Amino acid sequence: QTCCGLPLMMATEEETAKEVAVQNLNAFSDTLSSPIITLCASCASHLKHNYIKLFEKDSNPPKNLHRFTEKVIDFSSYMKTVLKISPERFLPSGKQVAYHAPCHLCRGMNVRNEPRQLISDAGFQYIPSKDEEVCCGFGGSYSIDFPEISAEILKQKLDHVEASPVDILVTDCPGCVLQLKGGMNKRKSRIEVKHIAQLCADSILQEIKS
Repeated sequence: QTCCGLPLMMATEEETAKEVAVQNLNAFSDTLSSPIITLCASCASHLKHNYIKLFEKDSNPPKNLHRFTEKVIDFSSYMKTVLKISPERFLPSGKQVAYHAPCHLCRGMNVRNEPRQLISDAGFQYIPSKDEEVCCGFGGSYSIDFPEISAEILKQKLDHVEASPVDILVTDCPGCVLQLKGGMNKRKSRIEVKHIAQLCADSILQEIKS
């Protein structure tokens, strides 16, 4: 398996994006009885929805295309709906946590409730903040092509989070983690930024780890 191919598609390199898709479809051809979990919302949305679009005009699309896309699932949904891990498996923290919804998760995958529920299940107190589903300003190369706009979007996002009495800011996307953590570090903020999988790993009971 390799990169999901989203950067290629966004760069209008459609044929190369299709080649990458075929490589991934082949790589998973023997494991399609199991869920395909990704910790990146952008990858999840691309693998699940854009692979279908890439081949929709092909007279002979890859035979395992739909079986593959049906198996793609994000981490929070897997924890809640497949693994169904219970709150008893986590050590209650009591720390207050804000959430940033990645664009490709809340709009691309239409996943909204599962991450917020998982935060609470993992022993943390979920504290809503303003505009949780507004972009953080990263957007892949967007933050490089339009740094001033990206910085202003990030500023508003962090202002809203810092207005809440929280200890940790959680999200489901590595790109968002980079953007948000970099912004908080620049501010010398006391608020930690973590991927939701890291949040779960930090509080899961030791006997479950082993």
